[in-house]
Amino acid sequence: MKFKEKLARFFYGRYGSDQFNMFLLIASMVLLFVAFFLPLIPSYIVRGLSTLLMILAILRIMSRNIDKRRRENAVFTKILYAVKSFFIRQFNRIRYIKKYRYRKCPGCKNHLRFPYKKGEHNVRCPRCGKDFCIKL
Repeated sequence: MKFKEKLARFFYGRYGSDQFNMFLLIASMVLLFVAFFLPLIPSYIVRGLSTLLMILAILRIMSRNIDKRRRENAVFTKILYAVKSFFIRQFNRIRYIKKYRYRKCPGCKNHLRFPYKKGEHNVRCPRCGKDFCIKL
């Protein structure tokens, strides 16, 4: 019981784990897997990079600078959301190619979805209100 209390006291005020830490740990495991099965790249370089990522993740978990770690995680989740939404948008374009067409608004660069009807159409962007003509 004494060890458990000491351990809880040690971890009090530490940052802990978040999405960025999980990404770092998974990336280091993937690098170790690559170093083990693909001998094309010198394995000591890949293992060293993997070790650095693990050390960075552990240092972030043990950190007491919570505000800085939260900002780092916010930047990571913003980038992750942008990449994820790009791939989801591309998947949906392929998935619904017979029903819809996607175009960008010339004013605000928002992605708009239109039902596929051949011909020219006058459209108003719901975000910025700009009127423009598209040809499908």
